[in-house]
Amino acid sequence: MKMDISNFQKYLNSEAEEISLEFFQKYIINIKRIDDEETEEIKNFFSLIIEYICKSDMENASLVCENLINYNIELSVPYVILTHELINLKRLIMERLLHKNAKEELYTLYQLHLYFEDMIAKKYLDKYVIDLQNKNSLRISSLSDIYEQNVILYYKAHLEWLNYLSKSIALRDNKFFPETNHNLCTFGKWLLDSGKIIIQNNSKYKNICKLHENLHYIAKQIENYLLQKGTNNHLLLTYLEKCEMLSLSLGTELALIDNTLINSEASKDPLTGALNRQKLNQLYNNQLEISFATSESFVLCMCDFDYFKNINDTYGHLAGDKMLESFVPIAKKSLRNSDMIIRYGGEEFILILPAIKEKKAREILNKIREDFSNFILDFENYKISTTLSMGIFEINPEICDKSYLKDFENAISIVDKKLYEAKNSGRNRVF
Repeated sequence: MKMDISNFQKYLNSEAEEISLEFFQKYIINIKRIDDEETEEIKNFFSLIIEYICKSDMENASLVCENLINYNIELSVPYVILTHELINLKRLIMERLLHKNAKEELYTLYQLHLYFEDMIAKKYLDKYVIDLQNKNSLRISSLSDIYEQNVILYYKAHLEWLNYLSKSIALRDNKFFPETNHNLCTFGKWLLDSGKIIIQNNSKYKNICKLHENLHYIAKQIENYLLQKGTNNHLLLTYLEKCEMLSLSLGTELALIDNTLINSEASKDPLTGALNRQKLNQLYNNQLEISFATSESFVLCMCDFDYFKNINDTYGHLAGDKMLESFVPIAKKSLRNSDMIIRYGGEEFILILPAIKEKKAREILNKIREDFSNFILDFENYKISTTLSMGIFEINPEICDKSYLKDFENAISIVDKKLYEAKNSGRNRVF
């Protein structure tokens, strides 16, 4: 990097200590909740960069900057935070330069900022490409383990498409570039043909088409940029992140459609109309693999009627059956078409809620609980009511141990304990 930084050097020499102190007080301490030793390490990196710039030693300044970036990557500091701190440092110096009306030094600062910003972007982009390809390998592996593969197969095709895209970016070579026309890739052809028939919900179909079209549009921008031999690593990183996000959204949408198909085709419990327990293990493992393939959480819930034995003992088993029959339609009013309700045994039900966080699932389940507690069964001149207790567990692929949860009994054990706690703490609650 060649630039005349003599005036800028003089400025930094006179201001460096004060700038460093102010910058670290305002920003670096807030860069991440890390311990004092790591904060001091980051502070030393920035101090050295300023020192080398002051000496016009850009080679060593660049080397220290590279080490700083690697250190932040090791600490899992997000790209956006590190670049934000660099912008804050630039702003702090700029404020002082503007005050002194130092136009030439301002331009030098602009050049330096672009130089270091691109270095940060390149390091994070290289790391992101490696991580993305590793994650996609695991996602494809998860999809291969799904026992009943319907439309989710076309998500697998797009994960492979995304791998070619990331490879092209890593090599800065269009030779491996995937299909950019959204109507001509494997998924696009399916979407225009049988996909239109399978996805019966028109608004959902339009949403999937839009997601897919946007994904290919961004890929086309990347291809054009590579053809022009562009070197803006920040732009490439931003585009690739957006492509992964859209790809995951497509996977989630396809998984929900798969669940809806299973709900309509799977065998039902003759009394309640809930899904039969016979394939519960498979349904759960199917959802687990999809969760890890799409990086979306899902919620497992076990619910049990409170004091159900009293209904059978007081009003007879026919009254108990009528109460069981009433539960599923009440629950389905609050559940989505892709949510699954399975009769586990007796008065116990298992609910599987895909692509959802615990907070939202809790709202849905509490609504079911409230609606059921307000329900009154008219039976042979008797008014019968009861309540529900629920135990829930969010399975988040980012933090959960897949190998442990692949054993369905381990997952059931967790929600069973939570159900017990709900019962033990007063019943008629979601725990």
